[in-house]
Amino acid sequence: MGSQQVPWKLEAGNEWVAHDPFGRVKSSDVSKTSCPVEANGQLRLSAARNGYVSFRLWVTGSGSYRLAIDADKPIEVDLFRAWYHKLAESAAQRTGASGWFVDALVPEQPDAVKTLPDPDNAIGHQTQQEYWVDLFVPADAPPGRTPGKVVLEADGKRIELPLVVEVLEAVIPDDDAIICDHNSYGCRWLTDMYPGALARRDGKQARWAKMIELLHHYYRICHEHRGHFSNLGAGHAGTFDPIYGPQIRGAGRDKSLEGWEWFDRHYGPLLDGSAFAGIFPGAVRARRPARCVWGVYTPISVDWPADYLWWGQPGYEVEFTRCVGQFDEHFRQNNWLTTHPLFFFNHKKRYRWYEWDGDEPKYPTDDKYFIEMGRLFKAAVGDTPVPWLYRMDASWQMQRHFELLAGMVNFWVCAAFSRWYPDELAAVAARGDVVWTYSGTPGVADTSSALLEYVWRTWGRGIHGHCEWLTVAPGPDPWFDCNGAETGMIYPGERFGVAGPIPSVRLKLQRNAVQDINLIDARARAGGRLDEVRADLTRRVPVSLFEPPPKVVEQQPPERWDSRDLADSPDANMTAHAALDPLWWAPIRQTALGKEGK
Repeated sequence: MGSQQVPWKLEAGNEWVAHDPFGRVKSSDVSKTSCPVEANGQLRLSAARNGYVSFRLWVTGSGSYRLAIDADKPIEVDLFRAWYHKLAESAAQRTGASGWFVDALVPEQPDAVKTLPDPDNAIGHQTQQEYWVDLFVPADAPPGRTPGKVVLEADGKRIELPLVVEVLEAVIPDDDAIICDHNSYGCRWLTDMYPGALARRDGKQARWAKMIELLHHYYRICHEHRGHFSNLGAGHAGTFDPIYGPQIRGAGRDKSLEGWEWFDRHYGPLLDGSAFAGIFPGAVRARRPARCVWGVYTPISVDWPADYLWWGQPGYEVEFTRCVGQFDEHFRQNNWLTTHPLFFFNHKKRYRWYEWDGDEPKYPTDDKYFIEMGRLFKAAVGDTPVPWLYRMDASWQMQRHFELLAGMVNFWVCAAFSRWYPDELAAVAARGDVVWTYSGTPGVADTSSALLEYVWRTWGRGIHGHCEWLTVAPGPDPWFDCNGAETGMIYPGERFGVAGPIPSVRLKLQRNAVQDINLIDARARAGGRLDEVRADLTRRVPVSLFEPPPKVVEQQPPERWDSRDLADSPDANMTAHAALDPLWWAPIRQTALGKEGK
C-alpha cells in the first residue's frame, strides 16, 4: 500500500472460517450458510464449563496498534497471532491453491505494540492480521452471562467490541470420549526444529536430557489440547536411541536388561503422570488435570531384546521371554500399572530388513509370525497386572485378521479399508479390543473444518480413537515455503522465542470438536440413549461413516487387490467431500451446547 493509510477496523468470526492477509475469506472456507458470533456490534458466545470457547479476530489497518481482550473472572483469555504460511510452488501445483494460509499460532502478550504489515511475517501490502482467541471457562465458573470486551487502539483511536459469554450449566468431562492421537518417530528431528537449544548442549548427556525435555513438552501440548502424543523410538531395523530403552548385557540364559536411567528419566514422569503437572512453553498454566499417559510405544521388536538371527531357534525364545519378562517386571516394580505399553511391529519387508511385514500386512504367509510372536509375548509376561496391548496396524487383511488373531491382538489401528466393515468393527470393539483408525492430515490449504471428519467418524462409528500419522514435521521451511504441512499440526516455537512447541489452528479446532463430542457422549450415556443419539446425529451429519466396498473386494482375496482396482488407494484421505459445507460442524456444536433447533 506504500504510504496509503488503511482505515482501522476490528471484526470477529467463528473458528471454522479463516482469512488471508488481505482480508479475503479463505476460498475453501467460503460457506453457503452463516454462523455469526458478532451481532449488533457485540460478540456473543456460549460455553460449557471446564473447557474452551474460541473465535477469530481480524485487525485491519496500517501502522502501529495495540490489541487487548478482557473478560471478567473466572474466565481466562489466551491470545495468539496467526502465522500466514506461504504455500510452496510445488504444493500449489499439487493442491490447486496458492497464496498465504493461517495455521501456526504464536502466543501474544496483550497490549504489546504490533504493526501492520507484520514485519516478522514479511508479506508485502498486508492489510489484515488474524488472531485466535481462546476463552477458558473453569469447571467451577458460575453459570450465567460474563461480560468482557475486545479493544483495538491505533492512531489515537479506540475501537471496542463488547463481549458476552453465556456460561452454561454443562461441564465438559475430564475424560475424553475418543482419543485423537498425534504420531511421531524418534527424537532426531528435534535437532532441526530446535537448533539453538540443542547447539548449546555440549556432550551427549546434555543433548539427551534436552531432547527428553522437548519431548515432554510435546506430550503436554497434546494433553492440554485433549489429544495424545505417540512417539515411536525404534526404527524399522529395531534400533533405538538410549532414551527409549535399557541396555542389554550377556546372551542366552544370562541375557538381561540393565541401565534404565535414561528410560526412566524419559518415561517415568509420563507413566506416573507428574510430567503433566508442568506446562509447555507459552502456556499460562496446566488447565487439564495431570494423569498418566494413555499409552507408550516400547522398543520391543523382532530384533530386540532377542537377536532375529536366531529366530525359530530355542535360544531366541529364551532370550526374548527372559528379557521381555524383565521389561514387564520393571513396570511392576515402579507401579506403572495405568499406562498401556505397546507390543508392536513397525517393519516392512520392502525395507529389506525382514522377510515379513509387521506393519500393514498384506499376505497370509505373514500370519504365522504374528501368531508366534504373540505366543512368545504371552510366555514372557504371563498374567501380568501391566495393561499391555498387542497392537497391529491392520490394513489389507484386517477383516480376516479380526478373527484369526482374536484373543491375541487386542489393539487394532485400522487403515481406510475399515470403512467397508461396520459389523466387523462393532464386533471387535464389543469383545473389548481397542479399535482406532489412522490417516494423513488435511493441510493448511484445505477446508479448516476438514480434519474434524475424523473426530466425527471415530465417535459415530463407536470406536475408540484415530491416529493422525506424523503430526510434528511441518516441513523444511513451513514459514515462507510451506509444503502444505500435512504432517505438521504442531510447530517448533524457537523462531518466535518460545522454547518448545506451539499449537496450530488445526490443533485448536480438533480440541474444540472433542469437547463437543464429550458433551454429547456424556449426556447421551447419562440418559441411556447413546445408540439413539448416535443414530440421530448420523442421519443429520453430512459425513459418511461407512460405504460399500468396490467389486474387487468381493471377488478377490486381499493379497490380489491392487490400488488400480480399488475406488481409492488404501491410504486415501477420507476428507474428499467436495460439496461439504465448511460450517458442517455447526449443528454438532449446537447439539453439544443443548441449543439444537434454537
